[in-house]
Amino acid sequence: MIATAGAVLLCAGTATAQVGGNIALLSDYRFRGVSMSDGHPVPQLTLNYDDPDSWYWGVQASGVNLHERGGTQWIAYAGMARRLASGWSWEAGASRSVLPRDHGSDYGEWYAGLAAERIGFRLYFSPHYFGRDTRTLYAEMNGFYPMPGGFKLVAHIGVLRPLPHAGMETASMVRDGSLGLAAALGDWNAQLAWVASSGGAPRSVYYVEAASRAVVLSAAYSF
Repeated sequence: MIATAGAVLLCAGTATAQVGGNIALLSDYRFRGVSMSDGHPVPQLTLNYDDPDSWYWGVQASGVNLHERGGTQWIAYAGMARRLASGWSWEAGASRSVLPRDHGSDYGEWYAGLAAERIGFRLYFSPHYFGRDTRTLYAEMNGFYPMPGGFKLVAHIGVLRPLPHAGMETASMVRDGSLGLAAALGDWNAQLAWVASSGGAPRSVYYVEAASRAVVLSAAYSF
């Protein structure tokens, strides 16, 4: 969900406060494997603050396509991350997604995770996923492997599981994943990734039925 928060986790334990962010352009905004931009390019802006006492917070604004109309998704998040003696780090926090053109789809999530230098795990819980009367768990694993020439092989696997709820039919799980190459040059970062989703769960929470597979190109400038 929030790439910046994962970066904060790996940097936990720094002695000074840090303020930063990035501006990015994506060929397709894929949220948990499903397009939120109807397959069209959108910009994203992320701002974050990392407190010396291990707290962090941030906000992300992303272009979306809601019912074939342009719009913006705002995601605010806050949490705590600390490094363990083993070299791993843990984090816990919460986020809130707001869609100004469709407040009925606003929702919040709680999350917790563990991360090492090259791999991280997170578990999310939402009591009203995308504003629906649907409780969900989402588990993800993210990792990278350094390659020759300054490239990194990056990978992601996620599973969305709707939870049983009184009077509601339990939907099936949705699996998503991505595999790609990333490269950094100074403050710039570019990534080319193949993204896929199995479909099948409460797809009605999304706005368009774009292809379940796509190649996504992104470029970001960090500051």
